[in-house]
Amino acid sequence: MTLKKRNCKLMAVNNAISTARFPPLRMAALLAATVLLEAGVACWALGAGGLKLPLSGAIPVEVLPQVLGGLALTLAVFFAPLFFPPREKREESSEERGAAWPMRGPRFSFLSSLSSFLVPAAFAAVWQAAALSFALLVLARITPVASASILQAGVWLALCALASILLAQLFPRAFAGAMFIWLVALPVSGYFLVETFLSSPSGASGWSQAAGGQAAVLRSLMHWVLSLSPGTALCGSLTGVLADGSVWAWKGPFLLLCILNALLAWPVLRGARPGLRTRYPLPSGERVAL
Repeated sequence: MTLKKRNCKLMAVNNAISTARFPPLRMAALLAATVLLEAGVACWALGAGGLKLPLSGAIPVEVLPQVLGGLALTLAVFFAPLFFPPREKREESSEERGAAWPMRGPRFSFLSSLSSFLVPAAFAAVWQAAALSFALLVLARITPVASASILQAGVWLALCALASILLAQLFPRAFAGAMFIWLVALPVSGYFLVETFLSSPSGASGWSQAAGGQAAVLRSLMHWVLSLSPGTALCGSLTGVLADGSVWAWKGPFLLLCILNALLAWPVLRGARPGLRTRYPLPSGERVAL
């Protein structure tokens, strides 16, 4: 390989990296919109600053932390596919697979995926968690919200936001369905199951008072369903109690969600779906595969 051709390839690689990296302007705009929307809803609900908007003050102050948490979670899921452009699939030809050049390999794929996707994704998730935590800290002056609850809600939102971003990038076509099942269908199906149990003779004595192995298994199942669904778990982290009356325990759900994020990030780190897998032409007409 001549020196000129090698320099052309290195220039193409640098151009590919700078082009494939997502412009920070859209991410900054989305994160700023998250903060402004949460602050706007809080000001509207409280009527702060002399703003007397329609239905201002209609939301009770006691449930305002849960309302802001639900808004932050909704924005995290809605903005997840917008932070990064969709990844294009590419099938390399046999000639491209056989072409060897110095900056292609597992190490380069790991570093490029880490710098171009995982680090910005983690930053977006942490930013959203910090915005919610700050809003909850402000609300703690007018309604009782424990510091531990604010920390747990922020960490849970960060984990959910990161999982949403990873799902949106790895499975863009199935993202909407997966989010619907995780956010809506999972807790709603649990509620239907509970109502079915309560309408049966075994549940005639009530949800908490029902005895027997079937009732115990159903209560345990419902506890985990509500602990793993993002919305109900976020409300449970703020109040300390889940919707079924059981005590919120953060260690198990946090551990499972960390494992889920690690499993979703593993294909990106391995380069199975790296964001830099595109073709870039050289002046000679040859195309470089990243």
